[in-house]
Amino acid sequence: MQSLSKILALPVIGLTLFAGACTHNTQTTSGADYLKRYQQGNYKVTATASSIDLDIMNIAAIEPNLRFPARIGLARIENGRLTSVPADEAVLWQDMAERQGDRYGEFVPVSPLIASMVRSTDKSNLENVVNTIRKGAARQHVDYVLTYEVIQVDARKSNALRTGDLTVLGLFILPSREIKVSSTASALLLDVRNGYPYATATAFSEDKGTSTFAGRHSKQDKLSERGRLEAVKFLTTDIENALRDLKDASYEQLVAEGY
Repeated sequence: MQSLSKILALPVIGLTLFAGACTHNTQTTSGADYLKRYQQGNYKVTATASSIDLDIMNIAAIEPNLRFPARIGLARIENGRLTSVPADEAVLWQDMAERQGDRYGEFVPVSPLIASMVRSTDKSNLENVVNTIRKGAARQHVDYVLTYEVIQVDARKSNALRTGDLTVLGLFILPSREIKVSSTASALLLDVRNGYPYATATAFSEDKGTSTFAGRHSKQDKLSERGRLEAVKFLTTDIENALRDLKDASYEQLVAEGY
Protein backbone atom coordinates (compact mmCIF):
# COMPACT_ATOMS: atom_id res chain seq x y z
CA MET A 1 0.00 0.00 0.00
CA GLN A 2 1.25 3.47 -0.85
CA SER A 3 2.31 5.63 2.04
CA LEU A 4 0.29 8.74 2.91
CA SER A 5 3.17 10.97 1.80
CA LYS A 6 3.14 9.38 -1.68
CA ILE A 7 -0.63 9.74 -1.95
CA LEU A 8 -0.45 13.41 -1.05
CA ALA A 9 2.24 13.85 -3.69
CA LEU A 10 0.00 12.53 -6.46
CA PRO A 11 -0.67 15.11 -9.19
CA VAL A 12 -4.07 16.70 -9.50
CA ILE A 13 -6.10 14.42 -11.74
CA GLY A 14 -8.82 15.28 -14.19
CA LEU A 15 -9.76 15.60 -17.82
CA THR A 16 -9.23 18.98 -19.43
CA LEU A 17 -11.49 19.97 -22.31
CA PHE A 18 -10.84 22.97 -24.53
CA ALA A 19 -12.89 25.08 -26.90
CA GLY A 20 -12.17 28.39 -28.61
CA ALA A 21 -13.48 30.90 -31.15
CA CYS A 22 -12.60 34.31 -32.54
CA THR A 23 -14.02 37.11 -34.66
CA HIS A 24 -12.87 40.44 -36.10
CA ASN A 25 -14.26 43.54 -37.81
CA THR A 26 -12.51 46.23 -39.83
CA GLN A 27 -13.41 49.83 -40.69
CA THR A 28 -12.14 52.19 -43.38
CA THR A 29 -15.22 54.38 -43.86
CA SER A 30 -14.93 58.11 -44.52
CA GLY A 31 -16.00 60.71 -41.98
CA ALA A 32 -16.80 63.17 -44.76
CA ASP A 33 -19.09 60.66 -46.45
CA TYR A 34 -20.79 59.98 -43.13
CA LEU A 35 -21.44 63.70 -42.56
CA LYS A 36 -22.95 64.11 -46.03
CA ARG A 37 -26.07 62.50 -44.63
CA TYR A 38 -26.65 65.71 -42.68
CA GLN A 39 -27.23 67.51 -45.99
CA GLN A 40 -29.06 64.66 -47.70
CA GLY A 41 -31.45 63.91 -44.86
CA ASN A 42 -33.58 65.89 -42.50
CA TYR A 43 -30.87 66.49 -39.92
CA LYS A 44 -30.94 70.03 -38.55
CA VAL A 45 -27.68 70.98 -36.88
CA THR A 46 -27.32 74.70 -36.21
CA ALA A 47 -25.35 76.86 -33.85
CA THR A 48 -28.13 76.38 -31.32
CA ALA A 49 -28.07 72.58 -31.59
CA SER A 50 -27.57 70.56 -28.45
CA SER A 51 -24.01 69.88 -27.38
CA ILE A 52 -24.38 66.15 -28.03
CA ASP A 53 -25.36 66.82 -31.67
CA LEU A 54 -22.29 68.96 -32.19
CA ASP A 55 -20.13 66.40 -30.40
CA ILE A 56 -21.41 63.66 -32.73
CA MET A 57 -20.37 65.71 -35.76
CA ASN A 58 -16.89 66.34 -34.36
CA ILE A 59 -16.46 62.70 -33.37
CA ALA A 60 -17.48 61.45 -36.81
CA ALA A 61 -15.31 63.93 -38.72
CA ILE A 62 -12.18 61.78 -38.92
CA GLU A 63 -10.70 60.04 -41.93
CA PRO A 64 -8.77 56.78 -42.25
CA ASN A 65 -5.12 57.25 -43.14
CA LEU A 66 -3.94 53.68 -43.44
CA ARG A 67 -0.55 53.14 -45.04
CA PHE A 68 1.73 50.12 -44.89
CA PRO A 69 4.52 49.56 -44.03
CA ALA A 70 4.14 51.31 -40.69
CA ARG A 71 5.24 51.27 -37.07
CA ILE A 72 2.57 49.33 -35.17
CA GLY A 73 2.60 49.52 -31.39
CA LEU A 74 1.48 46.75 -29.06
CA ALA A 75 -0.11 47.81 -25.77
CA ARG A 76 -1.60 45.58 -23.09
CA ILE A 77 -4.25 46.74 -20.63
CA GLU A 78 -4.70 45.06 -17.25
CA ASN A 79 -7.02 46.30 -14.52
CA GLY A 80 -7.61 49.48 -16.51
CA ARG A 81 -3.93 50.38 -16.85
CA LEU A 82 -1.21 50.04 -19.44
CA THR A 83 1.13 47.21 -18.45
CA SER A 84 4.13 45.42 -19.92
CA VAL A 85 3.35 42.44 -22.14
CA PRO A 86 4.06 39.18 -20.23
CA ALA A 87 6.93 37.15 -21.65
CA ASP A 88 4.75 34.19 -22.65
CA GLU A 89 2.29 36.43 -24.51
CA ALA A 90 5.17 38.36 -26.10
CA VAL A 91 6.36 35.09 -27.65
CA LEU A 92 2.98 34.66 -29.36
CA TRP A 93 3.02 38.21 -30.75
CA GLN A 94 6.65 37.76 -31.85
CA ASP A 95 5.68 34.58 -33.69
CA MET A 96 2.95 36.52 -35.49
CA ALA A 97 5.39 39.29 -36.44
CA GLU A 98 7.89 36.76 -37.78
CA ARG A 99 5.20 35.04 -39.84
CA GLN A 100 4.34 38.37 -41.45
CA GLY A 101 7.93 39.54 -41.97
CA ASP A 102 7.96 43.16 -43.15
CA ARG A 103 4.56 42.93 -44.86
CA TYR A 104 3.03 45.47 -42.50
CA GLY A 105 6.15 47.14 -41.19
CA GLU A 106 7.50 46.67 -37.66
CA PHE A 107 5.82 45.87 -34.36
CA VAL A 108 7.05 47.64 -31.24
CA PRO A 109 5.81 47.46 -27.63
CA VAL A 110 4.39 50.65 -26.15
CA SER A 111 6.43 51.30 -23.03
CA PRO A 112 4.48 51.99 -19.81
CA LEU A 113 7.46 54.07 -18.63
CA ILE A 114 7.41 56.30 -21.71
CA ALA A 115 3.62 56.58 -21.51
CA SER A 116 3.88 57.67 -17.87
CA MET A 117 6.13 60.56 -18.97
CA VAL A 118 3.38 62.07 -21.11
CA ARG A 119 0.33 61.00 -19.08
CA SER A 120 -2.01 63.71 -17.88
CA THR A 121 -1.44 64.75 -14.28
CA ASP A 122 -4.95 66.14 -13.86
CA LYS A 123 -6.18 64.49 -10.65
CA SER A 124 -9.75 65.67 -11.11
CA ASN A 125 -10.52 63.12 -13.85
CA LEU A 126 -10.16 59.37 -14.02
CA GLU A 127 -7.23 58.35 -16.14
CA ASN A 128 -8.23 57.46 -19.70
CA VAL A 129 -5.96 54.53 -20.46
CA VAL A 130 -6.54 54.66 -24.22
CA ASN A 131 -5.51 58.31 -24.36
CA THR A 132 -2.44 57.47 -22.27
CA ILE A 133 -1.53 54.71 -24.72
CA ARG A 134 -1.93 57.05 -27.68
CA LYS A 135 0.31 59.63 -26.01
CA GLY A 136 2.97 57.05 -25.23
CA ALA A 137 2.78 55.66 -28.75
CA ALA A 138 3.10 59.16 -30.19
CA ARG A 139 6.26 59.75 -28.14
CA GLN A 140 7.64 56.54 -29.68
CA HIS A 141 6.58 57.74 -33.17
CA VAL A 142 4.19 54.81 -33.64
CA ASP A 143 1.65 55.11 -36.48
CA TYR A 144 -1.01 52.68 -35.28
CA VAL A 145 -1.40 51.00 -31.92
CA LEU A 146 -2.88 47.59 -31.19
CA THR A 147 -4.34 47.66 -27.69
CA TYR A 148 -5.51 44.43 -26.10
CA GLU A 149 -6.63 42.96 -22.79
CA VAL A 150 -7.55 39.53 -21.38
CA ILE A 151 -10.53 38.98 -19.08
CA GLN A 152 -11.10 35.68 -17.27
CA VAL A 153 -14.07 34.26 -15.38
CA ASP A 154 -13.89 31.01 -13.40
CA ALA A 155 -16.53 28.74 -11.89
CA ARG A 156 -16.26 25.77 -9.55
CA LYS A 157 -18.85 23.24 -8.44
CA SER A 158 -19.01 19.89 -6.68
CA ASN A 159 -19.78 16.61 -8.45
CA ALA A 160 -21.03 13.19 -7.28
CA LEU A 161 -17.73 12.49 -5.51
CA ARG A 162 -18.13 15.45 -3.14
CA THR A 163 -18.93 13.16 -0.18
CA GLY A 164 -15.29 12.11 -0.32
CA ASP A 165 -14.41 15.61 0.89
CA LEU A 166 -15.55 14.48 4.33
CA THR A 167 -12.63 12.05 4.57
CA VAL A 168 -8.98 12.96 4.95
CA LEU A 169 -7.77 10.95 1.95
CA GLY A 170 -10.78 11.93 -0.16
CA LEU A 171 -9.67 15.54 -0.02
CA PHE A 172 -6.53 14.60 -1.93
CA ILE A 173 -7.35 11.69 -4.25
CA LEU A 174 -10.99 12.07 -5.38
CA PRO A 175 -11.70 14.45 -8.31
CA SER A 176 -14.71 15.97 -6.59
CA ARG A 177 -14.51 19.47 -8.08
CA GLU A 178 -15.40 20.56 -11.61
CA ILE A 179 -13.64 23.73 -12.72
CA LYS A 180 -14.34 25.91 -15.77
CA VAL A 181 -12.32 28.94 -16.82
CA SER A 182 -13.56 31.23 -19.61
CA SER A 183 -11.04 33.62 -21.17
CA THR A 184 -11.74 36.54 -23.51
CA ALA A 185 -9.01 38.45 -25.31
CA SER A 186 -10.10 41.68 -27.03
CA ALA A 187 -8.10 44.02 -29.24
CA LEU A 188 -8.53 47.44 -30.85
CA LEU A 189 -6.34 48.85 -33.64
CA LEU A 190 -6.25 52.66 -33.49
CA ASP A 191 -4.65 55.42 -35.51
CA VAL A 192 -2.37 57.17 -33.04
CA ARG A 193 -2.72 60.55 -34.73
CA ASN A 194 -6.50 60.89 -34.85
CA GLY A 195 -7.90 57.89 -32.95
CA TYR A 196 -9.52 56.28 -36.00
CA PRO A 197 -10.60 52.70 -35.10
CA TYR A 198 -9.43 50.42 -37.92
CA ALA A 199 -10.21 47.05 -36.42
CA THR A 200 -11.62 45.22 -33.44
CA ALA A 201 -11.03 41.56 -32.63
CA THR A 202 -12.23 39.20 -29.93
CA ALA A 203 -11.07 35.67 -29.14
CA PHE A 204 -12.58 33.25 -26.66
CA SER A 205 -11.32 30.10 -24.98
CA GLU A 206 -12.88 27.82 -22.41
CA ASP A 207 -11.12 25.18 -20.36
CA LYS A 208 -12.81 22.58 -18.18
CA GLY A 209 -11.32 20.04 -15.82
CA THR A 210 -11.79 18.11 -12.61
CA SER A 211 -9.70 18.35 -9.49
CA THR A 212 -9.44 17.12 -5.96
CA PHE A 213 -10.75 19.44 -3.27
CA ALA A 214 -7.22 20.03 -1.97
CA GLY A 215 -5.80 20.71 -5.41
CA ARG A 216 -8.61 22.90 -6.75
CA HIS A 217 -6.66 26.16 -6.53
CA SER A 218 -3.64 24.72 -8.34
CA LYS A 219 -5.87 23.25 -11.04
CA GLN A 220 -7.68 26.55 -11.47
CA ASP A 221 -4.39 28.41 -11.82
CA LYS A 222 -3.23 25.95 -14.49
CA LEU A 223 -6.48 26.27 -16.42
CA SER A 224 -6.30 30.06 -16.15
CA GLU A 225 -2.75 30.16 -17.48
CA ARG A 226 -3.60 27.86 -20.35
CA GLY A 227 -6.82 29.71 -21.15
CA ARG A 228 -5.09 33.10 -21.14
CA LEU A 229 -2.43 31.95 -23.59
CA GLU A 230 -4.90 30.14 -25.83
CA ALA A 231 -7.11 33.24 -26.02
CA VAL A 232 -4.13 35.43 -26.93
CA LYS A 233 -2.96 32.86 -29.49
CA PHE A 234 -6.40 32.92 -31.14
CA LEU A 235 -6.29 36.71 -30.99
CA THR A 236 -2.97 36.90 -32.86
CA THR A 237 -4.46 34.83 -35.68
CA ASP A 238 -7.52 37.05 -35.78
CA ILE A 239 -5.35 40.18 -35.90
CA GLU A 240 -3.41 38.70 -38.82
CA ASN A 241 -6.68 38.32 -40.71
CA ALA A 242 -7.73 41.87 -39.82
CA LEU A 243 -4.39 43.30 -40.99
CA ARG A 244 -4.70 41.39 -44.25
CA ASP A 245 -8.18 42.85 -44.83
CA LEU A 246 -6.94 46.35 -43.98
CA LYS A 247 -3.95 46.04 -46.30
CA ASP A 248 -6.27 45.05 -49.14
CA ALA A 249 -8.52 48.02 -48.38
CA SER A 250 -5.52 50.34 -48.17
CA TYR A 251 -4.28 49.17 -51.57
CA GLU A 252 -7.69 49.74 -53.12
CA GLN A 253 -7.77 53.25 -51.63
CA LEU A 254 -4.34 54.09 -53.03
CA VAL A 255 -5.43 52.90 -56.47
CA ALA A 256 -8.59 55.02 -56.24
CA GLU A 257 -6.48 58.05 -55.34
CA GLY A 258 -4.21 57.46 -58.34
CA TYR A 259 -1.04 56.43 -56.49
